[in-house]
Amino acid sequence: MKYNYNQDIEILEKFYQQAIELIENQALSEIQEEIKVSLDIFIQKIETDKSLIQVIITTLLKKIIKPEQDIRLHMAKFPNGYSARVLDTKVTTPFFKINFPRYANKETAFLTKATRAEIIWNFEEGIKLPLRSKSLVEPFLTLIDKIENQKIDIEQCIIYILSQLHLLSQYHEVVFLETLEVANSVNIININRVMKMVERHFQEPLSSRLPVIVIFAIYKQLFKTIRRFENKILLPLNVHTSADKHGYGDIEIRDNHNNPFEILEIKHNVPIDRNMILDIVKKSANTTIERYYILTTYKDCFINQDEEEYINELILNIKRESGLEIIANGIVNTLKYYLRFIEDYREFINTYTEELVKDARNSTEIKESHIQAWRIILQEYLF
Repeated sequence: MKYNYNQDIEILEKFYQQAIELIENQALSEIQEEIKVSLDIFIQKIETDKSLIQVIITTLLKKIIKPEQDIRLHMAKFPNGYSARVLDTKVTTPFFKINFPRYANKETAFLTKATRAEIIWNFEEGIKLPLRSKSLVEPFLTLIDKIENQKIDIEQCIIYILSQLHLLSQYHEVVFLETLEVANSVNIININRVMKMVERHFQEPLSSRLPVIVIFAIYKQLFKTIRRFENKILLPLNVHTSADKHGYGDIEIRDNHNNPFEILEIKHNVPIDRNMILDIVKKSANTTIERYYILTTYKDCFINQDEEEYINELILNIKRESGLEIIANGIVNTLKYYLRFIEDYREFINTYTEELVKDARNSTEIKESHIQAWRIILQEYLF
């Protein structure tokens, strides 16, 4: 008989409602201090290790549903083990996508190098867990031991985590709305000012996602005015990164038959080389792609002048032989060129801000620091 996960979902939702009530009643002080100490270390690392929080929720849920299960045996292949990945896929991940999309995993939290490792979560074997943050290995194993041996209030643990995620989400939403409000209050600006703002934003740490959003935002504007894009579809950005978001590049435009038409691949601080061009030829073979952009924020675009000349000649030969047009350029130059087709630069600023916030609401790729930095830039340049 097929297992019905609806009951598990209802249990998780019940605990979430209790967490919200705890916040509304200002009763978080009722949570035991040991629970806070045991869990805060993982909550504080959620921006870089979000899978671990989901893993902990799934583990706690399993212990509540089936107390006799040894939750250290998180794989069905272990003797007397169970599939934590299936429970996470069926229950925890969908729950996170609805309630905490910023911290949700694409499919399951059990696909990272650490969580899919065939290692029993006890002190003997677990020390080999390849967690991204090595400092979390011991606290994780200690927490798992407390959960397994019920040395800690399991229900309070799950309620506390959900309460902290709820508070984090509320806090971020305030930041997002304030930034959108600032963007909607801009004065008249010109191309040079827009370029300075964007280039300054690119200087933020961990900013590889920003150039993708900038180019996507400009394309949303171009779709309003450029004839080339009539009856074409700009696919939404996939906020959950993977090696290949839409099957080709970072941004994809399709024709009215849903065939790939124009592709953009974005590199951050990486020079364009001939191997990238050859990879594009391979990916585009036997497709309907007419134009393929490879854009980079790398200052000089190419490694050196010789490589630039070789690539330009290579691109020309590809065009002659296959008809595929490859454009290798810098993002700054491309953006400056495209801005000339925009009637109102404020619309571009608003679109970029909206896409930043949308990304931040659904993924940790855009950090809170990126949103805060952009709000400061808006205030400095536009008022």
